[in-house]
Amino acid sequence: MKLLDVTLRDGGFVNEFTLDHAAALRIIALLDGAELDAMEIGYLTGLPPNHGYYPAPGICYAWTPEQIAEVVSTVTTPLVGMLHPGGPVPLNLHELAQSGLALVRIPVTPGVQSNWRDFADSLGAAGLRFTVNLTLATWSTPETVAECAGAAEQAGADVFYIADTNSAFLPHRVERLFRQISAAVRIPLGFHAHDGKRLAHANVLAAVHGGASWADASLGGLGRGMGNAATEVLHEITGRRQGGRYRLLRALPEIALAFGVDRTEQLWQQLCAFMDIWPPTIEVFERAEVELGIDKYTLVVNRVLGRPLARPPRETDLREIMGLGMPDIRLDTADQLH
Repeated sequence: MKLLDVTLRDGGFVNEFTLDHAAALRIIALLDGAELDAMEIGYLTGLPPNHGYYPAPGICYAWTPEQIAEVVSTVTTPLVGMLHPGGPVPLNLHELAQSGLALVRIPVTPGVQSNWRDFADSLGAAGLRFTVNLTLATWSTPETVAECAGAAEQAGADVFYIADTNSAFLPHRVERLFRQISAAVRIPLGFHAHDGKRLAHANVLAAVHGGASWADASLGGLGRGMGNAATEVLHEITGRRQGGRYRLLRALPEIALAFGVDRTEQLWQQLCAFMDIWPPTIEVFERAEVELGIDKYTLVVNRVLGRPLARPPRETDLREIMGLGMPDIRLDTADQLH
């Protein structure tokens, strides 16, 4: 399964797309090198009025070809942008084709965007590769989805995406739909999950079982409403190297705060789960936070993450790793097994 990170675009719905240029470049640098197959940087022409009003949008609301070219030259991860047919910001497709953008994504809603095929033809004529992303998929019959997939294939799209816009899908329905579509077309299929029912990851796996080869996710699940599937979780599920995952885990708090989201305790508990550590060890880290005056998440990702630990680890070893001496009263976590 190929993993496409959508933090910069979907995160925009969390902070009304106010991320500035410097912050966007910082996030791209943090995500680059994390063994992602592609990174979506945001929209290219903004959003139509029915998608919300954003009074002071930043760079991820509408990237220019010049801005994209500047970033492409600094990263190794292929960059992707979403081009909404109803977006208000003008865009020169030939300049975009020279920017180095790897893929353009076109969102399509049956019965609403009737001109998307003309749009697709224009992208192809400009030499741009593109995907077709079917939104509000739970409102469409399998026959309508198959028809749209066939049209995307005929138009020359690289991938046909199905988006659970309303977060209403259940895994069995997702798998059945993808099996139907994969039997009808040869174009690679992708899935964009939302987490309103806490089923985003289950739905992604169901889509893959049904024939999907691409999946979207955002760091920490950042996104509209209850958010998306989490990049760091799918990164582990797909068996990617730990080094890339450690890079994502180290970046999580900084990126969350860049979008104005404080998930301190949630991110801490998730980090402990990724490290497979038990409650007494968590307590050692929490005491060390008080002793050192360093945030426990920062402390652990910088001094402990990636080091081999015994099962269970002894407090003496943990404190040595963190650069601490032993307290007057020691509670050795290993001894709690007896």
